[in-house]
Amino acid sequence: MTEPSPNDIMTAYAANAVNFAQSNFGVSLDFTVESMEQVEALANRLFHTRPKGFVAKLFRKQPSDNDVQDVCKMLGSYIGEVYRQNKGGEWQINHDLQAIGLLDGETWIFPLAKVLKRITNGKKDDLKAYFAEIAE
Repeated sequence: MTEPSPNDIMTAYAANAVNFAQSNFGVSLDFTVESMEQVEALANRLFHTRPKGFVAKLFRKQPSDNDVQDVCKMLGSYIGEVYRQNKGGEWQINHDLQAIGLLDGETWIFPLAKVLKRITNGKKDDLKAYFAEIAE
């Protein structure tokens, strides 16, 4: 049995994102550029569910680091798959950064890291704007 390729793995995570969005939020993701609006809305909801500040963190249960990483994998993979289906590129491991990303020609794109920034930092890391920028 052959080991799955990075493309196979990230495609599966993207499919998980579609299921996650539908089952948890009633949101349909369809791998179109227009669906980036729904992805941004989901990330915004996730950002607002995380406790902010020391006191809030004491009294509200935070999602575990594994939960956050799972969401980043799913939504980041979804963003990457929408990019790949519209623009091309291949999922690969960037050994210098020890991260998975999309390699399109000579350009690396790291949508998983961007999702983490979005749900950590808020609107200044808007995912719809990010997608528009990388898809230019």
